[in-house]
Amino acid sequence: MENTNLSEEQSTAEMITEYASLLWHWAWLLILLALLAGGAAYYLSSRQTPIYQASAMAMINVAPSAQDSTTSIYIGQQLAGTYSKMMTTRTVLDSVAQRLGLEKLPGSVQVTPITNTQLLSVTVTDTDAELTASIANTLVTVFSEQIQADQAARYADSEQNLKTQMDTLEQQIQTTSADLAVLGQEIQDDNTTLTALLTPDNVVRTQEELDQRASLIQQTQSTLQSRVSQQAEMQTSLQNYRTSYTILLQSYESIRLAESQSSSGILLKDPAVTPGGPIQPHPFQSAILAAVVGLFLGAGIVFLIEFLDDSLRDPQEITRKWGIPILGMIANFNSNNGNELITEKQPRSPVSEAFRSIRTNLQFTSVTSPLHTLLVTSPSPEDGKTTTVGNLACVFGQGGRKVVVVDSDLRRPRLHRLFELPNHSGLTDLFIRPEENLDGAVQPTEVKNLYLLSSGSLPPNPSELISSRKMVEIIKTLEAQYEVVFLDAPPSLVVTDANVLANLADGVILVVRPSKTKRAAIKHTLEQLAQVKANIVGVVLNGVDVRKSHYSYYRGYYHKYGREYAYYSDGKSRGSRKRRSRKSNKQETSLQPGLENLSDQQE
Repeated sequence: MENTNLSEEQSTAEMITEYASLLWHWAWLLILLALLAGGAAYYLSSRQTPIYQASAMAMINVAPSAQDSTTSIYIGQQLAGTYSKMMTTRTVLDSVAQRLGLEKLPGSVQVTPITNTQLLSVTVTDTDAELTASIANTLVTVFSEQIQADQAARYADSEQNLKTQMDTLEQQIQTTSADLAVLGQEIQDDNTTLTALLTPDNVVRTQEELDQRASLIQQTQSTLQSRVSQQAEMQTSLQNYRTSYTILLQSYESIRLAESQSSSGILLKDPAVTPGGPIQPHPFQSAILAAVVGLFLGAGIVFLIEFLDDSLRDPQEITRKWGIPILGMIANFNSNNGNELITEKQPRSPVSEAFRSIRTNLQFTSVTSPLHTLLVTSPSPEDGKTTTVGNLACVFGQGGRKVVVVDSDLRRPRLHRLFELPNHSGLTDLFIRPEENLDGAVQPTEVKNLYLLSSGSLPPNPSELISSRKMVEIIKTLEAQYEVVFLDAPPSLVVTDANVLANLADGVILVVRPSKTKRAAIKHTLEQLAQVKANIVGVVLNGVDVRKSHYSYYRGYYHKYGREYAYYSDGKSRGSRKRRSRKSNKQETSLQPGLENLSDQQE
């Protein structure tokens, strides 16, 4: 269980490392997208018109009759929702615009009830800072006036009727009071006259005068009595008028009290003030946000590119997926100036050291099962298998082994060009010889202990020749005369020659060029070789770009062992040939006897 957990942890760590390496490899694209997005956002934001926002807070004044009720809070919340919708209607907004002397309100108005309260938040957004505050405050004022007017209209008719009756009664009271005053004066005058008539005087009157006086007294008394009676009636009427007026006044006051107790309003509690700065745009914030979005967008593009790219990038993927060991890595070096056989022309270069490292790995692989015949193939053309097999044969020859390299690619032979030898006689010529004689077909090369069996004349039926019994006899003859036989076969996915020759070889070396060879091609090649039960001893990674993150440790190797001969993809050597490492000389000198002893043990 512990080993399983450890393996899972390592796999997760490798996955994280792979993603980190991928992002680091595309860091230039991520940074570029982030800068472009941030710069564009900053430029566009800085050119936008500033937007200001002002807020006012209003409170709903619930009717006094409901203040002591348990439903007052609920009523206030319901009114808050209702008022918030009513305040943004066209009628209210037009009234606000008219109050401010505007044709139409600019910007936007938003009224939001504050949850579980009787408060309203009035927010105005516009390009004019001062106007935003004025609109917010005026909106509350205008709406409050309209609410009061609407509520007052419900009692207006009753109040008006009572007011009219009260005015009429008041006028009647005034008229009656005036008439009573006049009548009282007349009664007073009649009393005075009657008193004077009844008061005896010492003047001797005639009977006629006495009769006239008695008649006048009687007439005055009758008038006085009529006026007193009229005064009593008028006083009764005045009292009735005043009583009615008092009743109407009480009714009027009751209606007004009912109006005030049933009316709800809205009050401006926190007036809006002129904002000190715009709410947008914020160029720096927009730039940062756009840069982050650009960064994530770039990461998505990178992962999409990598997902769609089927080429091999990570060398460890071969071992993880298919369980094939990696024999070594060959850096991409310049072969346009005749340096394809770099192990012979520059034996101390790091690339040559890499080929010797592959030779050592192959020798260790052959400890349990000898590898006399090695087939070198690749999934697709241009993987560099011919250059690889030529240099690999050179380092085996330099190690003291008698080696022959056979150009079994009877369609596009290149080994004779690599070794700069003629191709007049070769492998195809051996098929027409009755005896097993290699004289004239195998040519010595400039490398000690290394011989070449070129392809010879190109036949019309290369597949039949490769799969013939004569080919088996030729390989057995070569194995009898040479210690190591290298077969340069055509690409496995192009023709079936490599699959046929794989049965005749002790081991198969697969040459892969990272970043160019497709995973599907590698998988198909391995499946074909598995069908013929070929012994795949390992994979050689050719044309590796050591500057990439997956090969950082290999770059360190090149930097340490042969700084002056480190070849990169541009083909330029770095360092100076004058400075040679004595330690490297001693290591190579001490390594050769060990390899020779290992070879003797294998034999």
